[in-house]
Amino acid sequence: MILTCEKLMEFNLLETVEKTLPTDKILNFFTLWSEINNIDQFIKDSPSYPGSNDKIIRNELINVVGSTLSIEGTILNEQEIEESFKKAEEGKPLQRKEQEAENSRKVYEFIKEYVVSYKDDFKYSETVIQQIHKYLTEGMNYLSNVPGQYRSNFITTFGEPRKPGLCRTQSEIEEAMRYLMKWLNTKSEGMISQNIFVKAIMAHYYLTEIHPFGDGNGRTARALEALVLNANGVNDYCFWSLANFWSLHKNQYLDHLHNIRMTLDPTNFIIWGLEGYRDEIKRLKGKVLKKVRQLMLSDYVHYLLRNKGREKIKINQRIVDIIQLLLSKDKILLSKFLTSPELTALYRNCSQSTRSRDFGKMVMADLIKVGKSNGAEDFIGPNYQILERVSIGMKSVPFMGIEKCTTRNQNGTS
Repeated sequence: MILTCEKLMEFNLLETVEKTLPTDKILNFFTLWSEINNIDQFIKDSPSYPGSNDKIIRNELINVVGSTLSIEGTILNEQEIEESFKKAEEGKPLQRKEQEAENSRKVYEFIKEYVVSYKDDFKYSETVIQQIHKYLTEGMNYLSNVPGQYRSNFITTFGEPRKPGLCRTQSEIEEAMRYLMKWLNTKSEGMISQNIFVKAIMAHYYLTEIHPFGDGNGRTARALEALVLNANGVNDYCFWSLANFWSLHKNQYLDHLHNIRMTLDPTNFIIWGLEGYRDEIKRLKGKVLKKVRQLMLSDYVHYLLRNKGREKIKINQRIVDIIQLLLSKDKILLSKFLTSPELTALYRNCSQSTRSRDFGKMVMADLIKVGKSNGAEDFIGPNYQILERVSIGMKSVPFMGIEKCTTRNQNGTS
């Protein structure tokens, strides 16, 4: 049996097959959900303060914009996307690809703002979907497309392999969208279908099949997926991350979308998507852990400065500034660091012996790490391993910044 417009409008593909799912698939789902939930909670609970994770979120936004565009054949690297954002902020004219990147940025920012604005009375609506589409396609002059309006060309094909649209009249599109909103705003009864990650993936699939707009349907569907996750509390690092996975495996992604129409069974697509999402948030967990280590090392160095009267190795403000500088660079060639403008400015009024003495103190205190980079030149970077040793040997070291940030997280105000 192949999906028809009438069957699509029931919005129960998963609910139907869920009743007869084999045990191994059910166990696989709950294992994945548990992993995802644990990592998501870890990221939410990680200490932070306002602005401390802006760089991670900005980089992830750039990755996601590049990913969702690449699925549609628009290829931009990270530097080009960053440049398009800057040009838009400065009011400079954008080329076509740059405008597509900026439009995608607007959509993800709109999603976050919308969810925050309506968090106490949140509902999905056609108006929101149309606004997302308007942001995505505004100023692009796509053929047969009006930003924010349903398509008027009712005979359409899409996907790989090409397949005809199921909704072939204006009334069918409007009816399908009404039923989609009803489905989105109603909690599913099945153990699997009620899961928010599953709901997001299915919403994505359903919108691609309705194909309500003249162009930009794939990007709108992936944005709807992100909206569902953000509206249900997924953290700001990860709610959009599935687009990265779909892009990395574009051919499989398109095959899965096609196979659902042919089999009426979305479970393989869902489990595959959950595996991809788990991998994405594992990657992000690594970034968050790195940021936490940076915060802790920064606090530890300030602790040493405050208590230098009681420490064997007495550090000074210059050393604190050097560690902060290395934390911002993470790892850098030693020769490049020693000649950097920032380090030169720190020792402008100091002798060479003063600089050597400071570096000697940092080595003796295990604050820096110097070694070979790929067997070539020496590099220098912060030594995070010292945190493991001080946490064992100095249980009472007060990492004040971290304690304060953790308190804010527990109170829900960070």
